[in-house]
Amino acid sequence: MGQHHHTSRRTSSDHNAIQVICLGSGGGPSEDNVTGFLVRSTASKWAKGSLLAVDAGSHLAAITRILERDFPLFDANKEPPSTTLQEGPFAGLSFPYASARANAVHVVREHVATYLITHPHLDHLAGFAINTAAFHNTSRPKRLAALPFTVNAIKSHIFNDVIWPNLTDEDNGVGFVTFQRLTEGGNLALGDGHSRGFIEVCDGLEVKGFRISHGQCASAPRPDHQVRRGSNPNIGMMAPDGGRRASVFSQPSQPGTPTFYGQSGPQPDFMQTCVVDSTAFFIRAAETGMGREREILVFGDVEPDSISLCPRTRTVWAEAAPKIALGILRGLLIECSYNDDQPDAVLFGHLAPRHLIAELQVLAEMVAERKKELGEKAGRKRKRASTHGGDDVMGNGDAGTGAATPKSHHAHSVQLPLDPDLDEKVNPSEPENGPPRIYEGPLKGVRVVVIHVKDTMTDGPPVGESILQELWAHETRLALQGKALGCSFEISFSGASFLF
Repeated sequence: MGQHHHTSRRTSSDHNAIQVICLGSGGGPSEDNVTGFLVRSTASKWAKGSLLAVDAGSHLAAITRILERDFPLFDANKEPPSTTLQEGPFAGLSFPYASARANAVHVVREHVATYLITHPHLDHLAGFAINTAAFHNTSRPKRLAALPFTVNAIKSHIFNDVIWPNLTDEDNGVGFVTFQRLTEGGNLALGDGHSRGFIEVCDGLEVKGFRISHGQCASAPRPDHQVRRGSNPNIGMMAPDGGRRASVFSQPSQPGTPTFYGQSGPQPDFMQTCVVDSTAFFIRAAETGMGREREILVFGDVEPDSISLCPRTRTVWAEAAPKIALGILRGLLIECSYNDDQPDAVLFGHLAPRHLIAELQVLAEMVAERKKELGEKAGRKRKRASTHGGDDVMGNGDAGTGAATPKSHHAHSVQLPLDPDLDEKVNPSEPENGPPRIYEGPLKGVRVVVIHVKDTMTDGPPVGESILQELWAHETRLALQGKALGCSFEISFSGASFLF
């Protein structure tokens, strides 16, 4: 399950797809491989300003490292040729310089237009802050796009002339960076159909963001009567309104402060700022044409809804389900920081394979419901067509744009089987056995790419290998119960290229 097994896959519509280049796949502790991606619509043909950086814990240094195999030497006495790479993550892109470092800076200055940041933790932001020193030779400021809570935190705590110079165009700053504050859930006044709410952030790509929960603040007060469970020490506490939570869109972020979407009415002080915010972004290839719509879903750090003080991931799944049912959403990049040896009490706002599988079961249930609705609607159309002798064809718009209707929040408490007899039937595929079997299930055709794996920095195989084995083992157990998800699983690594 080494890196040589992870290759980009071509689709039937390569000219109209989304490419993701992984710059950093880890969640620490090593600073040279933390979360960072480049995303583009292949229809943009590497145009100037067509690259979207999604998080930038690792950025310029990682681009340089990737290019070093293609531009290993620098000769100051030699005229640098214009080189168009024929293979690798940057295949098709023309480079004007002879060295990797000069060409890497060229990519950042000329091709990266926008930095889409999920949350303001350093492992998602450090590269961007350091790399601002290279922004001075550009003709316009770099755009940092994020939900307001992220923008406010970065403005208050990074570009404040204390931690880092104010290089923004606000508060009399230098002007290297400009902020784009996105609307949570999308701007519903823009677009229609499945593109409703999306906003274009760079050439060929549109985004829509939803807030998700990334555990509890480490400094949050802990009352004596709390029941501690996982990253949520307040699970089990009765809310003032009897346990009902307000809408996840009901309260704005406070500048630079993690926000708790809590109960209506007065809240105890310790519940005001105890949940750390993060974001899940839907990224859409713009102007793809009918029948060629492409989207991916990229998560920032996220904890399981099942143990969260403020469960929000279900809202994202409800948005994703109809898109998967229609074949629009092809890729899901989501964190899985630890393997299943990590207890719930020390997840620190992250996922392990057992939790990722449980979350995907909730998504799969919603997708199955949407596919059933689509099938019933198609059947009615065929019946009407045969009755009237017409050619009534169902288009992409027939599914509507509403999110799948969730049944009960208790569906999130999916328990994986613990029957020891199943262990004898489950044999996660090793490299010599070929790729793992992909089962039939509601998520068939969806590629789940695992990101933000935390390196144990110990001897032995990388933790990503055990995470991948455990994910396939859980999927096999579900298949034996007739409940397979149907998706594929891959582990990201720096330098990988994924095509959706």
